[in-house]
Amino acid sequence: MRKSLLKKVAAAALAGVMTCTMFGGLAYAEEEVTIAMLPKFKGENYFDAVKTGAEEASDELGITLLYDGPSQDQATNQKQVDILEGWIAQGVDAILVSPNDPTAIAPTLKKAQEAGIKVLTFDADAQEDSRDLFINQVSADAAAKGLLDAAKQDLTSKGYGDDKKANIALVSSTGTDANQNAWQAAIEELLTTDDYSFMVIQNKDTDILYPGTDETKVNAECATLISRMGPGEDQIQAAIALSSMSTPALGAQYESAASKPDATVITLTGLATPNALKTYIKDENNPLSTGVLWNCMDLGYLAVQTAYQLTTGEITTDSESITAGRLGDKEITDRQVVLGDALVFDASNVDEFDY
Repeated sequence: MRKSLLKKVAAAALAGVMTCTMFGGLAYAEEEVTIAMLPKFKGENYFDAVKTGAEEASDELGITLLYDGPSQDQATNQKQVDILEGWIAQGVDAILVSPNDPTAIAPTLKKAQEAGIKVLTFDADAQEDSRDLFINQVSADAAAKGLLDAAKQDLTSKGYGDDKKANIALVSSTGTDANQNAWQAAIEELLTTDDYSFMVIQNKDTDILYPGTDETKVNAECATLISRMGPGEDQIQAAIALSSMSTPALGAQYESAASKPDATVITLTGLATPNALKTYIKDENNPLSTGVLWNCMDLGYLAVQTAYQLTTGEITTDSESITAGRLGDKEITDRQVVLGDALVFDASNVDEFDY
């Protein structure tokens, strides 16, 4: 918990700390800030890149960064809660979390707030009343547009359009991820517009998949989806993945399929890091020719910068902007800090990114 003004003065005097700041005629010692960061899971390119950016910001700011999370095969709300409880007991200054379940995690986040800890979400949001700010990598509309543009880019090159419809399938994760649900809703809305009306989800019950975060199940569901793809009216022509696990799984399962659908009549795309998709994108025989993302390192950097400035009082939940180090000024709207637009990458530029 943050110490009172008098406790800060006493602690500084006892420790012989000399760095002081004048405030209202009184001097108080600056206290080291500890920020704890909790991804959905560890050991995957996406969150590894986020961690790199977070470490860059923490080094610049001279703070302590704690980073921990469940493994991919145990990416549950309870595992995240267990880690959070430890940080609450430790009395960290701020917590950054990417929730696996935005509703189930809310009571624990509120507990942290009641203990005087600043609570911020990144990558995926929680209930609004359980966090102070949300560092959002991209708006739902921008993410949806990027994903559909990536699919459209390849589908139109293969002859699909107003005179030739394309059936599409979406691969999400658990069904409880707030961001992915928002992206899915935005995709469905855009599919009703003229620009994307040739792309159709025929059956939401069978063509929107929720394989979770277990790698084995993700691979199995993606393999089954690949087997359903082809040029027929009852087949799928485009698979769009909304998670950084399922997108590379689509490319890998196509590559390993014993009976491959014709790559010239289908397309695969989705959200993932460029490095996770590079092999498939550069393989002319693999229909995964595009990927969509944002700068993951910048997301981690922005998250830590925001948490630090909220902790030190440089910004509040009512602030309208933040000057975030090398990223410059970012707007804060409805307690959300948005990193920027989605990026579509393909064989022409995938080598430009190293994350």
